[in-house]
Amino acid sequence: MKDFILPPKDDRDMGTPAARSTAMVTLTIDGFDVTVPEGTSVMRASAEAGIQVPKLCATDSLEAFGSCRLCVVEIEGRRGTPTRWIA
Repeated sequence: MKDFILPPKDDRDMGTPAARSTAMVTLTIDGFDVTVPEGTSVMRASAEAGIQVPKLCATDSLEAFGSCRLCVVEIEGRRGTPTRWIA
């Protein structure tokens, strides 16, 4: 396995801007419970939990728009593989 150094968490691009809600929600990603502010994207929630979702067009500096469709995820109870789902 190749060794690499991750930048400090505050410097990493989490894929979408942080949500500003004070209400918290808990979701399960790959078997791990993650608690994040309501309105947080699944991509950002997974990044905060240390689970990397591949991405090309997603960045903290833009709202999610899902144009490259690389970051598709399965969400239990929802049809298809959405790109820009909010927790």
